[in-house]
Amino acid sequence: MPQITLKETITKKIEIPMDTLYELIDNLTDEERKKLLERLKAKPVKLKPFKKDKIESILADFAATDLYEDEFLKDLEEGLKKSSIYT
Repeated sequence: MPQITLKETITKKIEIPMDTLYELIDNLTDEERKKLLERLKAKPVKLKPFKKDKIESILADFAATDLYEDEFLKDLEEGLKKSSIYT
């Protein structure tokens, strides 16, 4: 699902449903659409190689938020250890 980053005093990513994205594009002028298509053709999507982080680092990030209970963190750790990325 497409996302957009809004910058205010806080940077926040929001998900934009495809139907909403289509609606935004439908509301563009012909000139704006032309510029958008030219940009899409000129700038290929850059893919970054996946960087595997240490499980301890991931768990520390989750724990630092104080949003997750210990049981969740234990389940997360077990799940990460079983995932194909870490096996």
